[in-house]
Amino acid sequence: MADFDLKTGGAVRKRIGLIAGSGQFPLLFAHAARQAGVEVVALGFQGETDPALSKYVNEFHMLKLGQLSRMINAFRRAGITRAAMAGAINKTKLYTRIRPDWRAVKFLNSLRNKKDDSLLRAFADELESEGIKIEPSTMFLPSLLAPEGILTRRKPNHREQVDIVFGWKMAKVIGGLDIGQCLVVKNQAVLAVEGIDGTDSTILRGGRLCREGAIIVKVSKPIQDLRFDVPAVGYDTIETMKRVKARVLAVEAGKTLMFDREKMIDAADAAGISILVQRDETLPEVHERPSKIGLPDFMGRGSAQSILRTDQTPVLIRQSRPDALRVGVVGVGYLGRFHAHKYARLPEARLMGVVDINAEQAARVAAEVDAAPLTDYRELMGKVDCVSVVTPTPNHFAIARDFLAAGVHVLLEKPMTTTIEEADRLIALAEQKGCVLQVGHLERFNSAFTAILPRLKNPMFLESTRLALFNERGLEVDVILDLMIHDIDIALHIVQSPLKQIRASGVSVLTQLPDIANVRMEFVNGAVANLIASRISLKNLRKLRIFQEDCYVAADYGRKRAYAVYREEEADDSGYPEMSMEEIEIDERDALEEEVNAFLQAVKTGGRPRVDGNDGRRALDVALSISRQIDEQMREKWELSRNVLQGSF
Repeated sequence: MADFDLKTGGAVRKRIGLIAGSGQFPLLFAHAARQAGVEVVALGFQGETDPALSKYVNEFHMLKLGQLSRMINAFRRAGITRAAMAGAINKTKLYTRIRPDWRAVKFLNSLRNKKDDSLLRAFADELESEGIKIEPSTMFLPSLLAPEGILTRRKPNHREQVDIVFGWKMAKVIGGLDIGQCLVVKNQAVLAVEGIDGTDSTILRGGRLCREGAIIVKVSKPIQDLRFDVPAVGYDTIETMKRVKARVLAVEAGKTLMFDREKMIDAADAAGISILVQRDETLPEVHERPSKIGLPDFMGRGSAQSILRTDQTPVLIRQSRPDALRVGVVGVGYLGRFHAHKYARLPEARLMGVVDINAEQAARVAAEVDAAPLTDYRELMGKVDCVSVVTPTPNHFAIARDFLAAGVHVLLEKPMTTTIEEADRLIALAEQKGCVLQVGHLERFNSAFTAILPRLKNPMFLESTRLALFNERGLEVDVILDLMIHDIDIALHIVQSPLKQIRASGVSVLTQLPDIANVRMEFVNGAVANLIASRISLKNLRKLRIFQEDCYVAADYGRKRAYAVYREEEADDSGYPEMSMEEIEIDERDALEEEVNAFLQAVKTGGRPRVDGNDGRRALDVALSISRQIDEQMREKWELSRNVLQGSF
């Protein structure tokens, strides 16, 4: 802080000037400066600056807009050589209530134009000509800058992603003209551009031009001087968006002030609004693809890439609420690490520790989520209310048993155990101890699946395809227990009828266990589920197709898109049935975060989790039956081959 030294009578003081506008920013600046040991000399403006600022600064002078000479003289008398500008000025007052002094008149007349950037840069130059250097307004408050990531539970869906990229590029172009920082868009049409009336008025103007679903994009201008002109959003922004049922707020990472962040995120979550914070240099290309014969292209080859790769952004750590549950994660490999991330960003949880037998991995994840690194899960006993168990399947039973016996609620990754007997013992223990036992069948929380679920009525044929690139994780179990068990659970959940017969076939290709499997599940009510799973594919693919009377529904789990094709009651002129197609709107959310949040809510309320131990047991029972059937087939083929070879000799 040597730059702020001011020598008076042998003593050294650290001081900075503050040109304070409206809102809470000046108060936050003054408080942060005081915590840093820096004195603040503040200049406010009548009708703009909160008089309460005087309580947080060493000197406070209230001026009228336009009193430039008094401003400079006040700083001179206080020995100020550095200053910051924080808080907004109502721009409409610059044209209605300002009474400039003679120096301000000369200053305004010297301007080529009165655009925001030109005015502020010239004002900074005027102060610096008097030996008062302008410093960044965020110098004491870097934590106010928006962090990169999707901050809310809801994520922008495909249509919204297209609009965000469109609006972002348009906002940058308009920002280059120094017109405004905010745009309202929908369906790749600009509904409103920010003018002198400000962001909230822009949101209201644009939002009222569409019934709902407006996208709000606010970015920094290409020529913006972020020392004194930083775009800002806050709780009031979300409240304004709620009035017009806007769906997404997209702002620029590291270049946007975010006031009342926790309150803002909570309000957005409650309203189903997405908050996306993106960097301009990493904005992807997202295109709408033309479709053929009226059907969307998303179920075929190709897809729009995600607007934000959240696995490459820093973990958002939310402040825990006073009644937050104490949680831990046992096993923080690939999937367990993401469990820890989700707990860290949910205010309903207080992450106490992460456990892994690999001490380096535990320490690495613990540093990401600000939790204690542990190597023995028993160290969590007495310190947590609930845990996620994300270890290899053979370890599930012993670890879950110990926690349940201690009265700790458990979220157990799938498959829940290696045997039905172990599953039964865990279910009984959870019931005895009054604990929640939830099983991690993630696709139940997939946005595409939750979107189509209300449309399913007595489905009679289900086809699921799940292909995955070869991965060394999960090889302790076969492809049925590794991948297909998700689709088994979905089929059992959708078809509310007892299972009648299973026909299965599988092949071991790269491992000693089946790597590819095809299964036909027949139900008592006549419904059929055909499941295909492979873990040695050249691409990742997760699709579900469902046929029922007068309707065909399809969902792409990976791309988070879905559509339905209906047969209309009236035939067309040719006599053939009239068909109509609907692309289903997706309320996109992070499936794992929804799963973890549902677990926490079940623990808090004592309610039944969406996927309880009995659901996990049913899926496990069917999966084990399929595995036994395929193992028997493989054994018979091996015996036949051996006999043939022996006979040939």
